Amino acid sequence: MRLIDLIEDGDLDIRVRVRGSKGRLARPITWCAPTEYMDPSGLLAANCLVLTNGMSLNVTNFQIWDAYVERLAGVPVCGLVFGLGVAHANLPEGLVRACEAHDVPLLELPPEVPFLLVMRHVEQAITEEHYEELRRGWDLADQCTRYAAQGGSLAGVIELVATATAARISIADRSGFELVATGSAPAGAARTTLRLPSGDPHFFKLIVEGWAGSVLLQPLLGPAAAVIAVQLSYTLSARATPHSRQTAKLMEALFDERLEDPVQLRRLATDAGFDAHRPWEAFILHAPASMEALTLRAIIWRARVRLEKAFAAVGFMEETDFTVFLVQHGITDSSLLQEARTLFDDVPELSVSVTGSEAMDELPLALGLAVRDAREGRGVRKAPEADLLSVVQGLPSSGLVALARRLFAPLDAEGSSVLRDTLTCYLRHAGNVQEACSELFIHRNTLSYRLRRIEGILGLELGNGNLHATILLAAAVLGRAAEPGSSAQDQL
Repeated sequence: MRLIDLIEDGDLDIRVRVRGSKGRLARPITWCAPTEYMDPSGLLAANCLVLTNGMSLNVTNFQIWDAYVERLAGVPVCGLVFGLGVAHANLPEGLVRACEAHDVPLLELPPEVPFLLVMRHVEQAITEEHYEELRRGWDLADQCTRYAAQGGSLAGVIELVATATAARISIADRSGFELVATGSAPAGAARTTLRLPSGDPHFFKLIVEGWAGSVLLQPLLGPAAAVIAVQLSYTLSARATPHSRQTAKLMEALFDERLEDPVQLRRLATDAGFDAHRPWEAFILHAPASMEALTLRAIIWRARVRLEKAFAAVGFMEETDFTVFLVQHGITDSSLLQEARTLFDDVPELSVSVTGSEAMDELPLALGLAVRDAREGRGVRKAPEADLLSVVQGLPSSGLVALARRLFAPLDAEGSSVLRDTLTCYLRHAGNVQEACSELFIHRNTLSYRLRRIEGILGLELGNGNLHATILLAAAVLGRAAEPGSSAQDQL
């Protein structure tokens, strides 16, 4: 219901005395406010239509009229209907001048037309419009529900809403980061934010930009927002899937330690949209067990959206306790490490290890190292260039297990793994007696006794640094060979 609709109704016989600036008569009327107060502004709401006979304003002083209209304009009201009759036979000139000065439309109502007729007309029109808004809102929600029930994506649901509103629709998380968006809006377009129904601590917003309709957004989008919230929850609760089947095959091959065919690996990379001959960047994301799955999936989604804007080739896959992102062809000057720090700055409890490789052959080793690094500590950091296990993984396996077994054979002959475990623990802690005793839960005298026994059995001096590295390497080889699926497991 707009002011122009009242003016065009012949039954009301309303005359326009002040039209206001362009578009003022097209403003919607929210409700009618009949009042004779000199200052009713505290009781009014935006875009209400004020109706008055001016009984308390039987004055000729322009300043009084000007102050009265100024207060109405500050609300702001959509217009002022002045009824002629006993108090004022003609429209006060001071009121006309004040309305012109403050850009408030002024309508003149003849004595034979009561305010009740105007109010009934407005209320009936608003009621019909409100019903139409609700009907359109539920029709849109029904359309979204049917689409989602047929397996439609969240992006598809958002697109239905964008089409219905002819506006740009987006979903943002608590920090304001856009998770998904569709539609378009002109620069500087009006922006309306609706909170999606969700329990704390989860907070998502539906943002509408460029809405030019005459109906209120809340009744129109309220029912659809509930459908969007359910679809969003379902999407974030489901296990994240890779970008494509080709990406899944590549990821599985990179973590398959039995795959030794570089030609096959390069072919899988090409099929997934990567360049096997270009440098690679990746990061491993590991979340604490206390983090809710919905929160983690929202973080993963946010990372995917951000990385797709910064890199031409992006792949990701969620494993049991970590998520891997693989990227190539940076579009911006920002490195993956910089992007990761920006992405996860507000989630300090995450552990993110960033790595990379110049060649395809190095990538599986680099990813394995980053996975181990991500499982320790917190925050975003660059993965180490190498660790002992990555060196072992890169070594030829032929004969290596047998050599390692021979080194530990004298200790294993004692019939217990106690001495072997003591030795590897002691060396792993770089000879730190306190840390070794703490892990083994033994007294330092017991540790000294065991180390003397080990030296006697092996016939070696444990103070030799080269020997330390050799023993740790042998332990890593045997541990590696004992893993299920290892090609060297049969050699044990």
